[in-house]
Amino acid sequence: MLQFEQIRAFSMSKPLDQVAGPVWNLGQLNHVAIVVPDLEKAAAFYKNILGAQVSEVVPLPEHGISVVFVNLGNTKMELLHPLGSESPIAGFLQKNKTGGMHHICIEVDNINAAVMD
Repeated sequence: MLQFEQIRAFSMSKPLDQVAGPVWNLGQLNHVAIVVPDLEKAAAFYKNILGAQVSEVVPLPEHGISVVFVNLGNTKMELLHPLGSESPIAGFLQKNKTGGMHHICIEVDNINAAVMD
């Protein structure tokens, strides 16, 4: 996954009309990932206050996170929380104590071409 700094540097290195090539196209929004300082509290808010469909906590040790999926019908949100002190999300929370948007995921029709471009 590209880091924000890499994406920002890349997007600023070319004029906007030259960023996306003709060999791939943007698709639909897949998800928005939000880092939260308290995963259970955030999940309860979306489920009990907003009435959203919310998954159980899913630990993903290979990524160093625990995640809760919030189904929005046409897309989903991922509520992320660090799984251990070595998690990259732990650093995000140190800088942003109340959490915040971490990334968005937009589908593309040719991931290899999009990465190369």
